[in-house]
Amino acid sequence: MTTVFLHPPGIYDFRKRPVFIGAMSEAVPSTPVFEMYPMGFVSMAHYLERHGHRARIVNIALKMLNSEKFDAEKFIKRLNAEAFCIDLHWMAHLHGAIEIAKICKKFHPNTPVIFGGFTSTYYHDEILTKFSFIDYVLKGDSCEYPLLKLIENLNKTDKEDIPNLSWRKNNIVKSNPITNVPETVNFVIDPKFMLKLIIRDMDIDANLPYRSWLDEPTMPILTSKGCLYNCVNCGGSSECYKRIYNRKKPAFMEPDKVIEQLRLNEEYIKNPVFFLNDIRMGGKRYYEEVFKKIKKEKIDLPVVFELFSPLTEEFAVTLKSTFAHYNLEMSPEDASDDVRFCAGKNYTNEDVENSIEIALNNDCDKFDLFFMLGLGKQSKKSIYRTLDYIDSVIGKFKKFKNSGEREHKVYPFISPYAPTLDPGSIAFENPARYGYVVLHRTLEEHYNAFDRYSWKDFFNYRTENLSPDDIIDLTYDTAVKLSHIKRKHEMVDDRYVKNTEKQVEISRDVMKKVAQISKTGIGINDNEREINLLRDEINESMKSLIHKNRELNWPRNRKSLNVYVMNILGNILRRL
Repeated sequence: MTTVFLHPPGIYDFRKRPVFIGAMSEAVPSTPVFEMYPMGFVSMAHYLERHGHRARIVNIALKMLNSEKFDAEKFIKRLNAEAFCIDLHWMAHLHGAIEIAKICKKFHPNTPVIFGGFTSTYYHDEILTKFSFIDYVLKGDSCEYPLLKLIENLNKTDKEDIPNLSWRKNNIVKSNPITNVPETVNFVIDPKFMLKLIIRDMDIDANLPYRSWLDEPTMPILTSKGCLYNCVNCGGSSECYKRIYNRKKPAFMEPDKVIEQLRLNEEYIKNPVFFLNDIRMGGKRYYEEVFKKIKKEKIDLPVVFELFSPLTEEFAVTLKSTFAHYNLEMSPEDASDDVRFCAGKNYTNEDVENSIEIALNNDCDKFDLFFMLGLGKQSKKSIYRTLDYIDSVIGKFKKFKNSGEREHKVYPFISPYAPTLDPGSIAFENPARYGYVVLHRTLEEHYNAFDRYSWKDFFNYRTENLSPDDIIDLTYDTAVKLSHIKRKHEMVDDRYVKNTEKQVEISRDVMKKVAQISKTGIGINDNEREINLLRDEINESMKSLIHKNRELNWPRNRKSLNVYVMNILGNILRRL
């Protein structure tokens, strides 16, 4: 028997029920279907296999996205599973997770359905109280060992000794404490294990992390779990980790494990490595030891680092001496220091610009800046000032003295904080203090919102200055204005600007039509029939609106032979 990990789409019936998803996935590699499954799937599957249990990963979202003929119900019905594990990590997957769980229980009434992830942890009691087709919730950020213990004890009535587990006993919800909180992060993603799953299951789409991975493969390294910072709208802040996931301080990957992961990536992928979280949280001694070992091993891969605080000259010099190619990412959120401070980021525009200058002086290949729409205390005026700031930053660092052949190295992005304020986040718990109004609190309320027709209806918040309508309108307006700013600085061509304007026009038109149909009150079936007539326009509007893929991509070495082989294998398997 096999433990099957199922990754759901954001909206389960997105192929049948026309849903205007909008610009919800602009700053991530996945499509609006949110087909990128969590790294925890791989770590838990690998852990089970190492302990004698068979595991399988199925990216249901990607299989649905890649083939109109793929029938999720028939596929799940044929599965012979010991247990179904479904991720509900971020709220964006709620609708799909609930619907996939229903299907699993419909065809396999005696097979346990297990939920996990940050959102599952926060709502564990409501999940088991209101959704009878879900049997267990594994809580916290490290569920490898708890899952193993649960799989080994499924037939036992009493499960009080399984850490991190919420379950039912005589129809009463029991919540075991979150005690499995490892002090180090030692899991390594082994590409050989992933290849083993692909060959064994004869299914490449089921195992790919997201749709474009074969074309632009990137390997993440989770150097830490937990955080030192308190961004108020983040469900992974230091305060959230302590209060919800029982992690009192961050845990870090041992330097030798970092090297092991990089070696595997260099051997099998030969493409950018994304260091998740700010490696500096581990302290100077930690990152210097990691970098020293990288230089000793002569590992040569392009890398990307996140900056949760301003860049220092010392760290930049270390990066330059360690890596031939590196990129940096920073998220100032808004050009207003007041808005940024309220969001929990305690640095100024001067700090941002100093960071860019230090990076470019130390041979940084690309510096990405991420700004957001829909933050507490934000106003329309501050958003337009942010666009002005973006314009000035691009101009300031255009043709920077160390830019070399690449004229532009600073790439600003602006996207909506949509559609949900992270449940459990500091702002979700105390919205008025941070400029928010929470519209949905329970999981059931969120599910009902996602069961509607437009991303406007998905929002679980408004701010003291901006409604969901305002945020959406600003999303489209800033998309056009940003395209013109980039054209002004010769970062894009006229065709890029015209395409952006066309997509915005289509999106605005679809929004208006969907809103009109929803207000008519002519009945659900008639509404769906009317909206279904907009299907082609909705599909066109789902194309990347704000950030084209080539802008989000990172410098990369030549693609490895293994990735080419996987591409060929995938094409063969899809024709079978």
